[in-house]
Amino acid sequence: MAPERVPDENATPAAEEPTASPRRAVPFAMAALLLIAAVLILLEAGGYRAGSGGEPGPAALPYLVGGLSAVTAIALVVQTLRGVHLIEDDGAGGVLPMRVLVAMVVLVAAAFLFRELGFFVVFTVVSFAMGWLAGARRWWTNLIVAAVVSWLVMIVFGRLFSVPLPAGPIDVFLGG
Repeated sequence: MAPERVPDENATPAAEEPTASPRRAVPFAMAALLLIAAVLILLEAGGYRAGSGGEPGPAALPYLVGGLSAVTAIALVVQTLRGVHLIEDDGAGGVLPMRVLVAMVVLVAAAFLFRELGFFVVFTVVSFAMGWLAGARRWWTNLIVAAVVSWLVMIVFGRLFSVPLPAGPIDVFLGG
């Protein structure tokens, strides 16, 4: 079921509307960060080898993620300019934007540390952080789940699908 569109009660007619409002600043900032991430993903995917024999190859997924990220950023800008908010403000005082900003910082840090630390460590930290931001109750179960999922993804994609993943010292030890 699609989310119900809730018009902004504080919206004024377009002629009286200020050019920059705090309510619009966060969506525009998130759209800019998402668009920057999309461009970086698409640039990085250009260095991957193409598939052969009609198979997509390892560049297909980054192209898909980068393209969808760009489309999402554009849609966010359009919805913000139209004054339509898909989520009502619950009066939490900016908790959601702070979580989103922390998630973006974690993802950007992961992009820079991916080659140095290897897939397993970075994917485990990102999975743990996202679980914590989503409200995981116990830190240790969140860490165990993050580590097991990271190991399974490393084995399935690295070994089974032969996707080249950056390997750190722990990756080699765990069979990646």
